[in-house]
Amino acid sequence: MNINKRLLLIIFALFIFSNLSVLKAADEEKINLDEEELPAIDPFQGNSSVSSGQNEQASDNSNSGGGLLNGMRLVGTIISKNKKIAILSSPGGSAFKYEENDEIANGAILIEISNEYLIVEDQDNQLFQVYMNNVEKKIEG
Repeated sequence: MNINKRLLLIIFALFIFSNLSVLKAADEEKINLDEEELPAIDPFQGNSSVSSGQNEQASDNSNSGGGLLNGMRLVGTIISKNKKIAILSSPGGSAFKYEENDEIANGAILIEISNEYLIVEDQDNQLFQVYMNNVEKKIEG
């Protein structure tokens, strides 16, 4: 009987040690997301994935270099009770903040700030909606 207890104890010990070594190997195989290299995405780079449906609906002018905003694009808007701020980025990556009735570039004046777009008046007193996907839509009327 004494031999059976020892044999059972040895088998039990081997079972525990084999499980510990399997757990240790599994811990080593876990991928640490902090060390994993992720692709760099430039948030100020032009958006080439604009859907063609929006381009067909709007008679748009794309901000490719000059244009209404002098190459700048709408990055975000901040709207509170007292203030509305538009954040525009230049092609070089610098960010600028504008409020309503500020002159942006080339005589263009920021008329209104909305959650999804800006209304900008150019030098010829024509109004444009400027969206975050780099689309400028002329307001007719």
